[in-house]
Amino acid sequence: MKKALTLFALAPAFAFGQSLVSTDPQNRTALLEDFTGIHCGYCPEGHVIMADLAAVHGDQLVNVGIHANVYAVPSGSEPDFRTPDGDALDTFFPITGYPNGVINRRNYNNLLAMGRGAWEGAVNAALALPSPVNVGVESSINGNELTVHVVGYYTANSGAGSDYISVLVMEDHLNGPQTDYANGNHANYDHLHVLRDYISDTWGEDVGDHTAGETVERTYTYTLPGTWNVANLKVVAFISEYQSEVYQAREVAADGGTTLVIGALQSDALAYRAGTEAASTTFDGSFANALNADEDYVITLTSYGSPVTWANSFTVDGVAQSNPATITVASGGTVDLDVIVTPDAAPGIGKYTLSVASSTNGGAPVLTAEYHVISNVHDLVVNNPQAEAHEPLYTNGMWNENYKAVTTRADFVAFGEADALTDVLNLYLNISWTFPSYTDAVANVLSAFLDNGGNLMIAGQDIGWDQSGVTGAYGTPVTQAFYADYLHATYVADGSNADTQVLWEDADAVFGLLGNSTIIDAFGGNTYPEQITPIAPAVPIMRYSPTKIGALRCETGGYKVVYFGIGPEQVASQAIAQLMVQASHDWFYGLVSVEEFDAMMNNLGQAYPSPAASQVSIPVGEFTGAASLEVFDATGRMVMTERVSAKSTMVTLYVEHLNNGFYTARLRTSEGSGVARNFQVIH
Repeated sequence: MKKALTLFALAPAFAFGQSLVSTDPQNRTALLEDFTGIHCGYCPEGHVIMADLAAVHGDQLVNVGIHANVYAVPSGSEPDFRTPDGDALDTFFPITGYPNGVINRRNYNNLLAMGRGAWEGAVNAALALPSPVNVGVESSINGNELTVHVVGYYTANSGAGSDYISVLVMEDHLNGPQTDYANGNHANYDHLHVLRDYISDTWGEDVGDHTAGETVERTYTYTLPGTWNVANLKVVAFISEYQSEVYQAREVAADGGTTLVIGALQSDALAYRAGTEAASTTFDGSFANALNADEDYVITLTSYGSPVTWANSFTVDGVAQSNPATITVASGGTVDLDVIVTPDAAPGIGKYTLSVASSTNGGAPVLTAEYHVISNVHDLVVNNPQAEAHEPLYTNGMWNENYKAVTTRADFVAFGEADALTDVLNLYLNISWTFPSYTDAVANVLSAFLDNGGNLMIAGQDIGWDQSGVTGAYGTPVTQAFYADYLHATYVADGSNADTQVLWEDADAVFGLLGNSTIIDAFGGNTYPEQITPIAPAVPIMRYSPTKIGALRCETGGYKVVYFGIGPEQVASQAIAQLMVQASHDWFYGLVSVEEFDAMMNNLGQAYPSPAASQVSIPVGEFTGAASLEVFDATGRMVMTERVSAKSTMVTLYVEHLNNGFYTARLRTSEGSGVARNFQVIH
């Protein structure tokens, strides 16, 4: 059931009206070959990383799962996902463990095959490189015969020697067992992008050495086994050097998939912005018709995660459109295509995807541009890939913080690199037990954030181990320098499940009253409570035993840092776990003692005027912490809340929207609530 070659063509340029490839120079795409197996306990973590990378990079990344070697051997009636091609690839590449990934068959940090923690960096590095050739593909199925047409257009001269076209088939949604050390074993795991067979030879088809302006084409046919589900089949085609350096890889549905170029969507270079209340943020873009005929396009703007009260819209040549909108673009024509986002007072992060689809070419790729806005967020939780399940411990720990939001590591870096974190005062990095614990890009953004007066809480086991330089760690000179210079820590030991205590420093003004707890097995037997030594001016705040330090806090002249050698998810008491976040938050805002809290509460003055028609003022007395002023109606229902900023002496409540009646205002912080003040509203 191998290939049958049916067409070869070499020409200086395209002679047809529509094209599977652009003739403009492009960067490389990324091919991630994941060497995996149904009995590989760490492989599900690799699958999560692949999915996260796919969500970030879209069609610029192609994931292929290659089941091979000892962990892929089935037992009894288990399915066998191994293939001769996969075995050959596994033998050729220096696979040292599973999962191992090969990205574009090129070295990254002197590694060709690498652990899952290095995939993100290797993918980003590959995507930054120019490609000498643009690759396009279309696929169709007639009966049980698969036909794949591949086109390569050279925008630059290829490298030394011949290039090779490779074509493979993979299948999604194969059901089978999966060992999983983190979440427990699965009897019916959903295996995705599983390599089924190479249509070309394993190492591709020699297509020669080419120069800029030349085109190479191949068409292959292949007889599909009847046991494969056609609806779940994908075709991948890529052009590479022999057994190395993949230039571009493309993935399409086996039945009717195509990379037909419907046009060029040009997006704003500044895709991440800081928004301002009641001010419009405009992202400039354009779209050009590439179909050589007048065409109707469906344009849709979709919002993800933004506050529902934020406004968003798009314009075509400056004219506001309905959403979705169908517009006609003349052959060869170009239109301006702008996106406008207007935040209100609600804090949040908005992701906006603008999509352009051809009305008459339904199988063609939908072009998309993504834009991101962050506005009025003061406390930001950043989830590492695979750590998202522990996010509620962070958000619930900041129960009294009204100006909080959550984002991914990738989006955090993008906002930081765009200088869009201007409203953010405090960061909370949910590292958990993930790799790499943080990257060069994260370290650089964090360094700038702290240098500008921001504060940081970071928590997770193996953060220090990752910077230790031992075999298998992902630390770099940049991340290691950040660990010492900004986290103010020296790594001592990895810890073990023998370290079972969470013992807070009784004398510490911030964490001394949290209450001790125990460490639980949160990662399927992989418990490594990190032992560290603080570097002055950092001080210890938690120990596993009288001699083993597990956390620190540090206040410099410009910023505050809290670093936990375990994640909150590893603490037996959920209340204590949330207090780890809450105490960090309150320390960042300056509330550090019961005495300060009591003084602040006692200074809550009488509300005036009362009765009031439009606004009420309440003296709060100067304090350095963070708090909320909560307002309740006569039934005890909370009707409004107002953030009280540090060093505030007066809070003004705007009550025009409240019904006539009696109300109670109460000051609340993480330590509790204070005396109440009553007032009346009469309009």
